[in-house]
Amino acid sequence: MKTSAILLSFATAAALAAQASTPEVSGVVMSQDASSRLVTVTYTLADAPAVVTLDVQTNAVVNGETVWASIGGEAVCNAQGDVWRKVTGDGQHTITWRPDLSWPDHKIPAGGARAVVTAWAPDNTPDYMVVDISAAAQPDTQKYYPAVEFLPGGILGNPDYRTTKLVMRKIMAKDVEWTMGSTTLETKRNATREATHQVTLTNNYYIGVFPVTQAQWDLVQPSRPAPSYFYNPADRAMRPVEQVCYNEIRNSSNSAEDATYNWPAAPNPVSFLGKLKARTGILFDLPSEAQWEFAARAGNGDTKWGDGSGILNTDADANLNLHGRYQRNGGQVLNGTSYVNPEPSCGATGGTAIVGSYLPNAWGVYDMFGNVWEWCLDFYADNINAYGGAVNIDPSAPAKTLSGAAGANRVRRGGGWRNVAGDCRPAYRDGSAVSDRYYHIGFRVVCSAGLK
Repeated sequence: MKTSAILLSFATAAALAAQASTPEVSGVVMSQDASSRLVTVTYTLADAPAVVTLDVQTNAVVNGETVWASIGGEAVCNAQGDVWRKVTGDGQHTITWRPDLSWPDHKIPAGGARAVVTAWAPDNTPDYMVVDISAAAQPDTQKYYPAVEFLPGGILGNPDYRTTKLVMRKIMAKDVEWTMGSTTLETKRNATREATHQVTLTNNYYIGVFPVTQAQWDLVQPSRPAPSYFYNPADRAMRPVEQVCYNEIRNSSNSAEDATYNWPAAPNPVSFLGKLKARTGILFDLPSEAQWEFAARAGNGDTKWGDGSGILNTDADANLNLHGRYQRNGGQVLNGTSYVNPEPSCGATGGTAIVGSYLPNAWGVYDMFGNVWEWCLDFYADNINAYGGAVNIDPSAPAKTLSGAAGANRVRRGGGWRNVAGDCRPAYRDGSAVSDRYYHIGFRVVCSAGLK
């Protein structure tokens, strides 16, 4: 079999967080078989383990100058071998790639392309992590991708990402000072509940790109199939799970709360999150409300939705229409002068929407506003200014809040399909009892997966 060398190239490790030994890549060689067109990339890894990703660049002319430009993540996402995952051994490794499967113009001229292999430190992994949660899933087999366009099939084109896999987005929050809450510029603001205060989170984290769906719930908790109010068989799989209480998500399988499993303790093994950890090897949890708000805002502050557009109205908001399902854009039905709930059997044009039906925020996270409220870790308190973003549970007495009071309700964020626009704002806060199962409350997950 004849092989033609295309280019000998070199790629250094990405700029990563400082640590004792940073993984490094050297000696990257890309070649293509003349008959099968199969591309083989070899590289040498030092100071493993590392998560390894791939890009392929070709010559492009920009402003009259020839530069290297990526052919795009969609073109290389089907690469296989020691790529898109944690690679554990030093030495030479191999990646194979079939450009004809994903890149229409896949004939690479000699010297016209190069492979760029990047090694990511285990505590600063790529922006996207995809975790298999199917019955066949194996622990610690998650895949990593440097950008959303690298996800095989596309974030919305591949149904697995809303049924049998979790897509997680990295949120770079560590040591970033930001303002939590709202000001009087936002109408319907509650001055006590939404008082502005400065917050600095101590860790980066991954957050679910979508709320957990009914299909995902069924995979993890088959003994209690998704109990959701909206059950239309044609679309229930990708609609968010709701009517699930805080306890069965994190604490127990019934309405009796056991403080033994309250944060910072790990979730109860019989809970949804406990079973998710057993299946994947990853410690997932609910977000703290500070984590939730930081991710929802996506770098945008007061009076803004998560894409940077303005908050316009307390009832019907044209900007929110683009970003989430709420009362005035299909969540409820106008009956005369009143809005009423649609039938449980309704399709996804009423009630909850299929997750991902609206535009994401500036960080690529969907459905943060509307669709379903989302449970958070914290005990609810009206005024949380003194906590500076800390989880409102006393680590030394998990049944109590940080103020020393006995805990009761848990925080929920984001508003839902039956709420007006003002209730879906990034700063809006509310709480519910840990045993409450409402048809407008669901959840999404977070994890560190080694991030610092």
